[in-house]
Amino acid sequence: MKEKKQKFKRVLSVFIIFVLTFIMNCGCSTEERKEKVKLNEAPFAILEENDDGVKAKLYYWDLEHKKIKDESKILYTIPKKDIPSKIYKKSPISWDGKDYLVVPSYVQVSQDYQGNVEKVEVPVQEKTIWGKGVKLVSKRNGKYSLIFNENNKNKEMEMVIPPYFFKGEDGKEYSTEETGTIAGIIKNGSEVLTLYSCFIPGEGKIYSKLFILKYDLDTKGVEWKEVKIPEDLELSPALPPLPDNTTSIEKSFFIPTLTVPAEVNIDSMELKPVSEMIEYQKYISDGVKSAIPVNIEILGSYENILFLGIQIVKPTEPPELYVFALKDREMMGLLHRTAKGIELIGQENKVVGTYDIPRSSGFGGGKDIIFPNTSGTDSI
Repeated sequence: MKEKKQKFKRVLSVFIIFVLTFIMNCGCSTEERKEKVKLNEAPFAILEENDDGVKAKLYYWDLEHKKIKDESKILYTIPKKDIPSKIYKKSPISWDGKDYLVVPSYVQVSQDYQGNVEKVEVPVQEKTIWGKGVKLVSKRNGKYSLIFNENNKNKEMEMVIPPYFFKGEDGKEYSTEETGTIAGIIKNGSEVLTLYSCFIPGEGKIYSKLFILKYDLDTKGVEWKEVKIPEDLELSPALPPLPDNTTSIEKSFFIPTLTVPAEVNIDSMELKPVSEMIEYQKYISDGVKSAIPVNIEILGSYENILFLGIQIVKPTEPPELYVFALKDREMMGLLHRTAKGIELIGQENKVVGTYDIPRSSGFGGGKDIIFPNTSGTDSI
């Protein structure tokens, strides 16, 4: 009997240790814990200019601990002797922040980068648009090539987009083909979602429409749906949604408007402003609020983190950039890029970290900082 009790105690002790270990690890596997840590660290690159060219140096923004990590790694180099500075901004064309990078052919990718690299000629005759998990190549006359990864292999298939007609405010009939531009593309399971932004002339003004084209990869069926645009949100042909200024997170597109960026919600087919940014602007110091521009720039996204930027231009000082990191519209971090370096700002509007990363003289306010964005195009 005594032996049975001792055995029971040993079993009970092992069980308690197991439960405590499970609780301390939040019930997560080792890989899940690693992924959780990884998601809190958002990669970005700083462009450094020297006599030979421009190097994109890799950093990580630790959103949880409010720190920046220097990995001492180079993402890629652009030889200055071959490429004019005006198209430095086309590098990278698409970058998921992890293992997929699309760059122009003149870019020299570093051996430090261990992911897949795609090099393309810029510009090219066949317009290509990159998006989350998919690439769309225009073949003209409404025909496209869809290229995506399936079972670790690239798969290519033809996609035919028939013209879609709708009535404007003037009662006339218009088509997405003549008034619209593809602003973004996402692969979601067996569906490919393409965002079209259209601008139509009206009486005394130009008004906008947004459409989502759903393409079923299995049946090759096509379905068009219109996105409802609220009256207080204004899209403009002066700032049209394009692959280079939009991004996507899961099944949502984020596009620019004349005020705050907005989310195209696929489930509700509504355009919803990221109105939280109006509140978050309070974290910018009082001395520069008068210099805040009308629109807020979409810098990119990584996993479920959205990066938005406000550039500050002062008459007598170098331009500055404030970068807001949002998760589910909640601010996770604020980065302040100046000519001298980078400051991280905490929730109480206090500087919690400073980093001596001076901006090269050839770059404007914040234009030397790159965040991941799978959305992009090879058009200049």
